[in-house]
Amino acid sequence: MSGWKTFLFNGGIGALILAAELLDHLALVDWREILPEGTAPLVVLLIGIGNILLRHVTRGPAGWRRDLPR
Repeated sequence: MSGWKTFLFNGGIGALILAAELLDHLALVDWREILPEGTAPLVVLLIGIGNILLRHVTRGPAGWRRDLPR
């Protein structure tokens, strides 16, 4: 895997969160029905662990930065 896949994974998570927040503002999503009370920190922890694991299986540098000539 290369570094851009990590970017796509994080971008996808960010897009899902943004979409969920927009739906929440439109009163279409009641998070209390989806996530039991007190599980939000666990969800954030699992996303963080997923990001760490994904970074360990990628071989490219983070983002698009490559070794630049000096």
